[in-house]
Amino acid sequence: MSSEPFLYNFYGRDCPWCVKMHPLVDRLEHETKLKVMQLEIWHNAENQLKFKEFADKIAPACGGRLAVPAFYNLKTGKALCGFVPYEDLKKWALAASPG
Repeated sequence: MSSEPFLYNFYGRDCPWCVKMHPLVDRLEHETKLKVMQLEIWHNAENQLKFKEFADKIAPACGGRLAVPAFYNLKTGKALCGFVPYEDLKKWALAASPG
């Protein structure tokens, strides 16, 4: 299994929905052994630039705008936006996990 992260979690430190997603992301990493690159974008300009790299792919999942929490899967090119149930997060993450 590759240790190179292919899953991104863009979040805001003060975002209540982001805070609620953190335990689900931790659980995903623990259960699947996948590494999620977690990037805080509200207070980190470098991470904001990374977020903007994926803006055109993330925005459709967020209803046409950029919002957090947002997730991007480099393997599938698919994004998730907002608070999602754990099983949806896991299914999205495992869609193209190294096998």
